[in-house]
Amino acid sequence: FDLIQISLIDTWAATAAGGLTMTENRLYTTEAWEDFYRALKKGGMLSVSRWFNPQHHTGEFYRLLAIASSALEKIGVPKEALQQHIVALNVGDIVTVITRTTPLTSDEWQAATARYDAAGFKVLLGPDVSYDATTDTLLRGADTEAFYTAQQENIRASTDDKPFFFHSLSLLDVFRGITAGTSNNNAAIVITSWMLLLVTVFFLWYVVRCFLTLRQHYTSATLLTPTLFFTAIGMGFMLVEISQMQRLMVFLGHPVYGLSVVLFTLLLFSGLGSFTVRDGMRRNSILGRGGLLLGALILTGYATPEITTAAKTLNAGMRILLSMGLLAPAAFCMGMMFPLGMGLCRTRYASALPYFWGVNGAASVMASVLGVVLSMEIGITATLSVGIVCYAFCVLALWRMASSRLA
Repeated sequence: FDLIQISLIDTWAATAAGGLTMTENRLYTTEAWEDFYRALKKGGMLSVSRWFNPQHHTGEFYRLLAIASSALEKIGVPKEALQQHIVALNVGDIVTVITRTTPLTSDEWQAATARYDAAGFKVLLGPDVSYDATTDTLLRGADTEAFYTAQQENIRASTDDKPFFFHSLSLLDVFRGITAGTSNNNAAIVITSWMLLLVTVFFLWYVVRCFLTLRQHYTSATLLTPTLFFTAIGMGFMLVEISQMQRLMVFLGHPVYGLSVVLFTLLLFSGLGSFTVRDGMRRNSILGRGGLLLGALILTGYATPEITTAAKTLNAGMRILLSMGLLAPAAFCMGMMFPLGMGLCRTRYASALPYFWGVNGAASVMASVLGVVLSMEIGITATLSVGIVCYAFCVLALWRMASSRLA
């Protein structure tokens, strides 16, 4: 193509209300722009327009430049030559960032500036034009971690692993009260941060209160292991589900597919996994299932990005079947953990079984918020890793319960 253009395609009403802040948007990621550049002819341009105000809304402009710089570097443009590949124009409340894989020659730039002046555009950036110290740092490739930390908003290049272009406010900033001067897009982040705090407090209140009550019948040491077990599987299941849903959303082609295919597959195969559990299973069989679970989760976590990248050109039906195949083994194994735990606790902890059900449910509710927050703060892959760690704790607790012959 000669031109790929993304012009204010996101409604400002939704973004200003925070509606898109927590939505995975893979148009504005380094990997997406690499794909765009590969689809351009030699000398072709990628043009992206966003809202802009030099006094109080520059975050999106800076982030576009960070994405452009990162993507251009990844396709082989040297850091010292970045400014020859990027132009930024302003008219009214809109900034347009134009990039291309080949550098602008002196003649091309002179002809372009003449047309810009005639059309009434203000040139913010160009081969011989600088805007401010922030843009200079981004276009020199000198954007260190210290540089990003010093910024009022998060302007790091968004990636497929953290595809939240409109999320520019840290969770810690919310709790420190640092919200003044940041984008209105972050309204939903403030609400979500306090929601996470609220559900965490309620979860701890339920677990601790009921735990102390049950100490009248059981010792703390023996009650702690099954409590940790049911907490771990409640959190682990939700973290794995949310992260895989976010990973597969673009691969499947639509958020509705991401929700329906992932949720259907996880519920179906986890139910089938639960069906295979029987009372009186031997210790080795129980521990073997725990090991199988960890292996399936690690394999799924590693294989998903590799396979989806290789198969992204397949038709929708094949992509759905492939997604189900990726999710099914891990879902099947995750489904075995809850009935295994209940089977081990049924005899010795008969009066505490409702408590364990509640712990599992409360942990799931908390993790449904935590999963979204973690994906935005540390990335989708890291969120999946946290879910796998939860299941590692689950397997350790399962080993201890089975070794103690709790059944």
